[in-house]
Amino acid sequence: MTFSGNMKESKTQNAKESWESELGYGWTRSGQRRCRTHRPPESTMSVSSDIRFTRRKLSRPCRGCCAALAALLVLLLLAAVAVYLGHMYLFGDPLNRQTFHGSFIVSSWGAAEKEENDLEVRNSTREIELRQALYDTYSKSELRSCFVSAEILALDSAEEGDRVHFEVSFEPIFTAVSTAEVVAVMEQELKAPTAYFKTISTLPETLQIEESSVISSQALKEPDSIEEEVTTTEAMSFDIVEEVRECSPLTLPLCSHLPYNITTYPNLVAHSSKEALLRDLVAFRELLDAECSHLAQDFVCQMLQPRCTEGRLVRPCRSYCRTFHAGCGSRLPERLRAHFDCARFPDYFGPGSCAPEPDCSGKLQRMALSRWSCDGVPDCADAADERSCAHCAAAGSGALRCALQPRCLPMHLRCDGTPDCPDASDEAGCLWITRSLASWKRETSETTLGAIRSRGGYAVWAERGRIGKICASPYDTDKKALIDVANSLCKVLTFRSALSAEAVADAEVEDEDKTEVDNPPEYVEVVDPSAAEISFVKSECPQRKVLKVVCDQLECGLASARGGSGGTGEAGLTRSARPGDWPWHAALLRAHVHVCDAALLHPNWLVTTASCFQGQPKAEWTARFGTVRIQSTSPWQQERRIVGLVRSPVEGSMLALVRLEEPVEMTDFVRPACLPEGRVDNRSTCNTLGWTRNRDQLQRIHVVATSMQTCENVSIATANGICAEPLYDQDDCDEEEYAGSSMMCFNEKTKQWSLAGVSGWRIACSKIGLGRPRIYDSISSHVDWIQKTISNSAR
Repeated sequence: MTFSGNMKESKTQNAKESWESELGYGWTRSGQRRCRTHRPPESTMSVSSDIRFTRRKLSRPCRGCCAALAALLVLLLLAAVAVYLGHMYLFGDPLNRQTFHGSFIVSSWGAAEKEENDLEVRNSTREIELRQALYDTYSKSELRSCFVSAEILALDSAEEGDRVHFEVSFEPIFTAVSTAEVVAVMEQELKAPTAYFKTISTLPETLQIEESSVISSQALKEPDSIEEEVTTTEAMSFDIVEEVRECSPLTLPLCSHLPYNITTYPNLVAHSSKEALLRDLVAFRELLDAECSHLAQDFVCQMLQPRCTEGRLVRPCRSYCRTFHAGCGSRLPERLRAHFDCARFPDYFGPGSCAPEPDCSGKLQRMALSRWSCDGVPDCADAADERSCAHCAAAGSGALRCALQPRCLPMHLRCDGTPDCPDASDEAGCLWITRSLASWKRETSETTLGAIRSRGGYAVWAERGRIGKICASPYDTDKKALIDVANSLCKVLTFRSALSAEAVADAEVEDEDKTEVDNPPEYVEVVDPSAAEISFVKSECPQRKVLKVVCDQLECGLASARGGSGGTGEAGLTRSARPGDWPWHAALLRAHVHVCDAALLHPNWLVTTASCFQGQPKAEWTARFGTVRIQSTSPWQQERRIVGLVRSPVEGSMLALVRLEEPVEMTDFVRPACLPEGRVDNRSTCNTLGWTRNRDQLQRIHVVATSMQTCENVSIATANGICAEPLYDQDDCDEEEYAGSSMMCFNEKTKQWSLAGVSGWRIACSKIGLGRPRIYDSISSHVDWIQKTISNSAR
């Protein structure tokens, strides 16, 4: 995949013009839409305060003129008030800029296809021409007065040709630009091409466009029917094909401090060569001169000179990008914002998946959090705070870390049949389903837990530090045998069952520089697929046909990181939460500040309270998963931007569903909670989660449902509410419960945690009296609405 960053540079304006442009409120009409223009503001009324009255008697004509002038001023004042009220109450505040992401396939590039042999130069030329063609298309359409910019994001290879990923932006005011209108303009151009689009061949039926906004308070349209299988709407992708790059020496003096000396072009800001980078270097020097963050130079250098390892570009981690944005995000020039968008960067899944924040251990010391080092809980993406400890030094470099215990093991002890970690996690995950063997190697190369639980992919195995795939050649025509093996594998990985299983050719190609003698693929085959306990033997697998599996939805409400103790409910749970204890918990951040909590119900959806977003609907919201310390960056942490909000239709309820920009990856540390089967009774002992007063640590709080009369004296009782109170005295209180925190109850029959309620407001500790009652919005009365909303969003 080639990312394009040839952003359209705006003309330089002086400070006054820029300020006036920001304050401009001139409007034009295009059809039924009014859109913002960029004219300087015009004065609509001038009022002089220097009006003096004297006792001198005026002549009759003068008195008439004064009366007429006064009447005119009164009329002008009333008109101004009417215009102001009309603008405020009829039209509201101006809308944010709308951005639409889209793609279509070019089946043939025509004569331009043979003009340039160099792929990078040819793609760069195509991107420039496509960007200009998109700009011309929308600037001449009926949306021209709202249209702002067009960009080409990437060119991908597809079966039918090359897929073009693009972005167009608009600035509406009174009425939002709809996706249908944006699609209609592009469809017309592709079906009846003009100018540049005449020289290429496109497939109009492949056009896809959707809006990517910060947050929307509009509810989704609800259908009449409810789909039963909600979570099967998770997007399925199997093979991961990584772009092969040509690596070259790092030559930029500004970045000579980087811990590597090999880079690649085009870089992450779309410079196709060192010469192009040097011509544009002044913009980045201005950013560094601002000294907005001590990480600025390192992060910018990793954008300009990214690491190249074995022909693969390594991007900075998403958490590293968030830290950089917290200090320097507001200083980024407009043309660079798309390149520095943190949604473009990956989460950390093993060494080599991305570049984590440097000197994380030093950061903990600067924050006076050195007590977190060597405590068995990793607080750095690469677990650097646990690697330099005595319990890992004896195992040597490259040792396998027991995920939640202060111990490291030599790699050959993994999956050897004998538990060596205190929690036996080194014997977990010896059979797995993964999208590619290469990615699974990275995910499992340094810790016993943390690999992605993909619903579909290759069946793989691990034994004594070796890994490989399951050969399906002996049973490639025996569908029953394949599905029996797939069912066993899916259930071991806590999926409900297998949906399909097939024998396919192993599509992963070995490194061309290594012969099969040096790096031979390893396979095993099933001895007896119908046996109660499936066993494997080593196989040569001459036909190279391997097992590919698609599982049903993941079981909800399971704390799989706790292993066998995960189905025991509260038994073994400590008061201070450990990673994996509550994998559905999410922290909501507004502009990098933790303000609310939420619970994961689906890879794309969270449930929380609408009170979090009151007065802040247009702020940038992100959800953070897989962490129990808000100031740390764990190896299992994931962050996603919130792009949608759907409020509860139940009167008096503050419940809300929020949608993520992209689905989270399912792991032992990030997985959904269950919806309740009925209302919680007064005999149920449940839990909620809060944060210590210094906001460092997630805490578990025992609560029990009680009569609503208990809460009537301290809060407003609601018909859809649950009144609960903590089981311990208030003097023992050390935590603060954030709005959106979930009340969870353990089902002894199913051995799963279900979501009973969501707190509507923040609850702080108080030393006065004993346990303070709490009111939660009940989930049981919203189950149908939640299922409808999630299933509708997948259509």
